[in-house]
Amino acid sequence: MRNGDLLHNENLTSHEDIISLYNIKDSQVNCDKFVRVEFTPENENDLPSIEKYKLNIDENYIPDWFEQHKEYVESRLRDIVSHRIITSDQKLLTGGLYVIKDCVIDSLKHAMVVYMHNSTVNEMLENSTVNKMRHNSTVNEMWENSTVNEMLENSTVNKMRHNSTVIINNSKNKTPSNL
Repeated sequence: MRNGDLLHNENLTSHEDIISLYNIKDSQVNCDKFVRVEFTPENENDLPSIEKYKLNIDENYIPDWFEQHKEYVESRLRDIVSHRIITSDQKLLTGGLYVIKDCVIDSLKHAMVVYMHNSTVNEMLENSTVNKMRHNSTVNEMWENSTVNEMLENSTVNKMRHNSTVIINNSKNKTPSNL
């Protein structure tokens, strides 16, 4: 925001959703009140590496006032994203978006793993999602309405229960899978 506030939400990835969440009026969107920013690496495979992340400004016009906040915004986003990159074993991850690499997660509840690399989730529960599984990643059991969207490079789902889904080539597979 023009005053230096950084508005974000750990469950959202859309600028428009954040604008709605914070009830920013349409008249404010076009009158130099805020700048849309993203903090991401250039390459998806670098999602687990915070040092590869860069601040991207998602605007056609960058107002002069933003320059005085840029360093703070980048530092704050680095801190926020760092806490969402999980590289050590965890009992439970809940709510929000995560990147996991080289670790074991006992339970995932109401959470979304946007990228999973050489890791294991023992239980996915209550509408949890893994968007992309890579490099020998495993989900041992999926429960309720859990979903895996893409499995690559020897990734495995061992047991699917209730309404769990693995999407393969845009089709749904509702049976236990070793892919």
